[in-house]
Amino acid sequence: MARRNLLILAVIGLAACASPPLSMQERGPTRSVVTASQRMMYDFFDASTWDVFTVDDPPARFAVEEGALVGSVAADQGYLMSTNHVRHEDVLINATVQQTEGLLGNGFGVVCRADAQGDGYYFLISSDGEFTISAATPVRDDLFQLIPWQHHSVIRQGVYANDIRAVCAGNYLAMFINDVFVAEVFDDEFTSGQLGLVVGAVGQPAAVRFDNILVRDAILRGNR
Repeated sequence: MARRNLLILAVIGLAACASPPLSMQERGPTRSVVTASQRMMYDFFDASTWDVFTVDDPPARFAVEEGALVGSVAADQGYLMSTNHVRHEDVLINATVQQTEGLLGNGFGVVCRADAQGDGYYFLISSDGEFTISAATPVRDDLFQLIPWQHHSVIRQGVYANDIRAVCAGNYLAMFINDVFVAEVFDDEFTSGQLGLVVGAVGQPAAVRFDNILVRDAILRGNR
């Protein structure tokens, strides 16, 4: 009996010493993506194929201002989107985003595989330091959070600029912020669509500046 107790104690001791599993951000991405040819580079000296518009009620607009595409929206009206009207499948998207007006906590970012109804994959950050990968689908009224909103110290809060890199390759979605990997997820809902830029405001109107939009073909490597 004493020997058995010693064995049990030894097993418990080993379990207590085992390292906790690494978080997604600690272990890094599980898939690698090779970038192929550059598809498009938008520097916004003109609108090119992007939506530009002004709506009076509620106030909302996308317009080219000083070499960037700027989106502004009234508070609590959901997400306002401008799309590039070019169909993509597997792409890697880089964008510089910067809130210029509004409270902390507004959401903005890029969308891949978007359609005219606003469906697609949303790669969003907030001006108070959080991020999400979410999906808008025809059967849901609100965004479905594939990766829930969560804080990350790499996000520059307030009116500072951040760089978003979104990977949409096959059923693999990954997000990098300021060159740091933050999340990945697999989803089969959408296979192709347009590129979108989105902004949403909470509490007060908000404006966000989008610049340096680079779109490249992406080739996925490795198995899930």
